[in-house]
Amino acid sequence: MKTTDCCAIITTVADVNKARALATAIIESRTAACVQWFPVESMYRWNGNMENDREILLQAKTTTHKSAALQQCIREHHDYEMPEIIVLPITGGLPEYLDWIRAQTG
Repeated sequence: MKTTDCCAIITTVADVNKARALATAIIESRTAACVQWFPVESMYRWNGNMENDREILLQAKTTTHKSAALQQCIREHHDYEMPEIIVLPITGGLPEYLDWIRAQTG
């Protein structure tokens, strides 16, 4: 399947205040056009222990050209020792919306 030049990057933070602060840094840096956040519950193994935490999942829409800069912005403003940073290709979408992502990050 062909992908566009846009992608979504996801990460998690501990609470809504941190989500708002990280989203603000991302939008102000113009590394993403939009950041959405959702409450999630995460179960994972960390340092040999099973963990179960309520977190906030952030999804930022950007271009592949800005992907590295967005990942760097997340690392600079994140307080986790190893933040989740996953890049998901956008394989299609409303052309006008994809153009808007490009315009906001250009």
